[in-house]
Amino acid sequence: MASTSIALATPRAASLARSRSSASASASTSATSRVARRLTARWGDGDGDGDARGRHQQIAASSTRWAVDAADARSISTAKEELFESMRDANRGLDASDDALAAIEAKIRALEALNPTSNPANSALVDGRWEVVFSTAPPPSNGSLGPFKGTAFQEISLENGSYVNVLSIPPNDWLGARLVATFAPVMNDSRGELWTVTFDAVAVTLFDGAFSPFAKTFKDTTRVWRTTFIDAETRVVRAARTMEALTREGARGRKAVAGDEDDCVFVMKRAR
Repeated sequence: MASTSIALATPRAASLARSRSSASASASTSATSRVARRLTARWGDGDGDGDARGRHQQIAASSTRWAVDAADARSISTAKEELFESMRDANRGLDASDDALAAIEAKIRALEALNPTSNPANSALVDGRWEVVFSTAPPPSNGSLGPFKGTAFQEISLENGSYVNVLSIPPNDWLGARLVATFAPVMNDSRGELWTVTFDAVAVTLFDGAFSPFAKTFKDTTRVWRTTFIDAETRVVRAARTMEALTREGARGRKAVAGDEDDCVFVMKRAR
């Protein structure tokens, strides 16, 4: 009888164990859900209070890539090839005719329409050093300084919210310039495209930065930048007029708002 009782009790014990395990898993899942809901409520859309550095980190961490299928990848590759071919004789935009500039602009817009990255201005892809291969911006951002021509780079840190434009003129970087700025995402920008860029200082350098014969600091000089395309290798940014210029012109009927009208464009490739 004892052995029969044990044999009959074993399935029942197993059933009780399974029930307890299921209840424990359910409780764990419920607890996890509560934590997830609290985190969602805490961070939400990333628009809560906090310093600029924390906000940059939150946005970069939450930035996600849209899925790019094979057809999209081919379209992007083709658009890039056509754009870079159109820029081949433009000397980074410094020697382009009006007709060439119009043709390049059309190719840029074709690539922008294929942007594969959500929240592009704040994507982790932005971090790093970018070579300016074409621009309609003024010196030194376009790669020129007086009669001298070189290569401009943008060095960006999302974590610090910092931007440095570095101009290098050969041979041996004997002449150069550094334009230093900070940036912050524009609040309530649902597309995640806009930065407010505040320029701090610019300096002309000699002999690879050995000394600087000229430096200037800025006071309340800002631009609104719009990132219109970014992937692992290519980045396109449109820079609006300075907010100060927009404000002054507002009296003449021009609306002084972020991203009002594009003033210049940058096409960049990731620097090695």
